[in-house]
Amino acid sequence: VRERASLCVMGNHDWAVLDKPGINVDDFNPQARHAVLWTREQLSEENRVYLDGLPFMPVHPSDAPGILVTHASPREPVWEYILTPTIALENFEAFDDAICFVGHTHKPAIFRWHRFASFAEGGDGHEMHEMATVDYLQQRGEGPVELATSPDQRLIINPGSVGQPRDNDARAAYGILDLDDMTWQHVRVPYPIELTQSQMRAARLPKRLVDRLSFGW
Repeated sequence: VRERASLCVMGNHDWAVLDKPGINVDDFNPQARHAVLWTREQLSEENRVYLDGLPFMPVHPSDAPGILVTHASPREPVWEYILTPTIALENFEAFDDAICFVGHTHKPAIFRWHRFASFAEGGDGHEMHEMATVDYLQQRGEGPVELATSPDQRLIINPGSVGQPRDNDARAAYGILDLDDMTWQHVRVPYPIELTQSQMRAARLPKRLVDRLSFGW
């Protein structure tokens, strides 16, 4: 990541490993807490400095106008899970960009915000009101899809997770955004899960963390 990524943002586990204020490892489930404490012991000073320098607030990539990147959500960058259209709708109020990329849930998702005009009864009869809804779009197929955005249609996209996917698909997940064609391609790739699990067992990490990699949950 350090060699290849032009942009990387801090996540909640990075925050916890660095023992930053606002996150108490005692609030983590026992397996996650074990992993955080183990990582603290393994982390080199060089890598600690790198993690500490990552932005934790939402970031606008300099080469991608209209794009916002954050770990969890635009209104709560470190911790909030965007799992439902209702939570997504509330988060669309926290940014104005065409597309916001998030992670944190380890589940691929696209939420589409759509603004429209609607007639409703008012004091002087029927009046025009602005309304907004959010749809959850299922990512299907493996080819690129066009991303249609406008002032009345914006997106929150979660590419999923390379490590520990949680959508019942054990393959690593990522996405490709083509800024020239404005397309998005969701990609799944297999990786040597058994090797990773063997390394985790050797490090005496919790069995549940090892086993879940086989199933993607």
